[in-house]
Amino acid sequence: MTNKGIVTAVSGDELTVIFERHEACGDCHACMHGSTDCAKHTVKLRGKANVGDRVVVEMDDSQVMAASATAYLIPFAGLAAGLALGYVLGGVITAINGELLMALTGIGGTAVAYLIMRALDPKLSRGRWEPRIVSVTPPEADGETE
Repeated sequence: MTNKGIVTAVSGDELTVIFERHEACGDCHACMHGSTDCAKHTVKLRGKANVGDRVVVEMDDSQVMAASATAYLIPFAGLAAGLALGYVLGGVITAINGELLMALTGIGGTAVAYLIMRALDPKLSRGRWEPRIVSVTPPEADGETE
């Protein structure tokens, strides 16, 4: 998967790049509920470029799928574990409605999964799941001006 963007800030070897909406997004505008800002997404990448440069960023399609699966499956596993815990505790604790207990433990399991994802993110986002810059074009070379 490749995306083209423009470097908006440089801090050492970390670049802030703003991307136009990918063609696969179509015209749904679900990301920002129809806002005109929907078309722009900002990310931070490691690389060498200057402000205003146009960059092409690439990430292997199989890695995109693996990252997406991880991002969805870990919270789902937390929810399922929380619901299962609530079901088991519902048979033991009779002072609280069983469905309410399951809902609360499901939310708690999802929150724990979120914290796990936050802790794993710095490790997972580097290496094989890190997008890489494949080309840098100065603004005057591609006929655009700032």
